[in-house]
Amino acid sequence: MISLRQFCFPIQIALLLLAQTACADTTFVAPAQANAETADPNTDPIFTQQADCVDFINENPQRVTCGFIELPVNHDEPAKGTVTLPMLIAGQTRSLTATPSSKAILIPGGGGPGASIGFGLAYRSNEYLSFYDSLRSAGFDLVILDQRGAGFAKPRLNCPETVAAFKDSVAEKQTFIDSLKTYRTSLDDCRTRLVSKNISLQDFNTTQSAKDYLSTMDKLPYQWWGVLATSYATVIAQEMQLINPSIFDRIVLDSPVAIDYQRPFTYELTIASLERILTVCEITRRCNNKYGDIKTRFHDVLTRLKQQPASIDIVVYNIENNARKTNLQVSDSTLLDMLILFAYSNFGITEIPWIINDLHEGGTSGLKKLATEYWHQNSDLEFASALSWMIHCKERQPMEETYLSRHPESYNGFSEISKIAFDQERLICSDWSKQPDNNTLKNKLISAETLIIAGDLDPVINRDDIDNTSDNFLNKQVMILPGTGHSVWFQSTCTRQNVAAFFSNQNIDGALPECKDGLSRFR
Repeated sequence: MISLRQFCFPIQIALLLLAQTACADTTFVAPAQANAETADPNTDPIFTQQADCVDFINENPQRVTCGFIELPVNHDEPAKGTVTLPMLIAGQTRSLTATPSSKAILIPGGGGPGASIGFGLAYRSNEYLSFYDSLRSAGFDLVILDQRGAGFAKPRLNCPETVAAFKDSVAEKQTFIDSLKTYRTSLDDCRTRLVSKNISLQDFNTTQSAKDYLSTMDKLPYQWWGVLATSYATVIAQEMQLINPSIFDRIVLDSPVAIDYQRPFTYELTIASLERILTVCEITRRCNNKYGDIKTRFHDVLTRLKQQPASIDIVVYNIENNARKTNLQVSDSTLLDMLILFAYSNFGITEIPWIINDLHEGGTSGLKKLATEYWHQNSDLEFASALSWMIHCKERQPMEETYLSRHPESYNGFSEISKIAFDQERLICSDWSKQPDNNTLKNKLISAETLIIAGDLDPVINRDDIDNTSDNFLNKQVMILPGTGHSVWFQSTCTRQNVAAFFSNQNIDGALPECKDGLSRFR
């Protein structure tokens, strides 16, 4: 099967795979209803409905409450209906005797537009809240609110039709064009189903998500607010600040996406992202001694798979966890898609030269590992494609068109496969959104103290993306971590300490220590 994720899906979908969840169990677990009575307004006025935290995360930490909050589907037209979002509030420290803090840090859940891997899934894969111990110990409460349309939120805008299409066609020898047509048909089926349920699709966008968070913050008693946002959630954080410039005292953006800039992500940019990783291998003596001239081997493998896709048998699991064997056709584009997916964590990055070298020498061990993970992620019913496309087509795709209008030579320089994929994206967006949203930036600059962090090996966020984001902030520090991929917060202890110091205003001289705890060696 030809890959679809990287060459048809909007770039933001790829941004939602947090590093620590690379091998998370994708079985969906519904929230328990045992504690779902209406909350006492005197003790829990924020929650419309309480929930058991063991359904949200895999630990039962002290001083944590969970529940659901009901908000307007359109904050400017409240009569249109409501959405229900899951939320977790964790008090400062894990001590039963600790008092509530007057300061809170908002963590917008989801990670990517509509493809939330939040409560009940990624948060259950390990002790998720332990990543935030440095913030809680510094005296901050945490407020984690997941994104509308995804995860435990209602309505859910996921598209099981696209999952079924992937499963049905995974072993078929389709052309790239046929694969894109199959995907578009599955999206049309999804859209038809959601429309039949009278879901107000046009109201699922970044602006309404930002207003969800602002409305929730307004209901909480905290006097000081910070935000720690990752990937697409950085767009939501920027939108919140533009709607209410005084809402945040301090901002941290991890692996940022610019609110006013989007370059088309192509076959060529995918190769360039992977070459950044391979360059580090070539300048690292131990890696280069083991996998010499690895970039040449990489291109040799791509050429071979373009001419003759590899056929590989893998064991896969369906939603009921029943195992079966299937055959996966791996072309050059499918391999690139697999490698980009694998490159979201530092662990995956360390294995990429070995995988490429193994393929170059005719081995299949690395490819089987990639293929299993690829199946795992593409078979994830939490992948809310409907919300992703609503946001992409109304907000990001018009920016891609603007980019191409300003750089007409870019489209002419696309490979044939990139042109086909981009044209197909235009067709999908013609179905999903007739009218683009107005961008709210309008040359405003954000003045809140801001820390921007990113990894220099991030597979989809490069220096241009970081620069275009930082240009929108007046008072900012930018820290690029060497040897680090996407979602720096989960991969760097040093960064977590820096962020806690930044929120606590401990960096009196304005300088935070440089972090060097990124990737140190390849496999």
